[in-house]
Amino acid sequence: MGRELALWVDALEFDRENGEDGPEVIRRKIADLKSKGAFEQAKWWNEVGRRLAQLYMSRADPPR
Repeated sequence: MGRELALWVDALEFDRENGEDGPEVIRRKIADLKSKGAFEQAKWWNEVGRRLAQLYMSRADPPR
């Protein structure tokens, strides 16, 4: 599976599991990973968070 696809899979799963609380939950997850020195994992989840934000934005402004 390509990197971009894997990021979107994680973002969609994260959205399904956390719903509208997703942004706050992912912020806490990233902060926790950074505090443990897991910077590569934090970087991954930051990228997942960007896809999650894109997902929420697409729902707020549907295409015409």
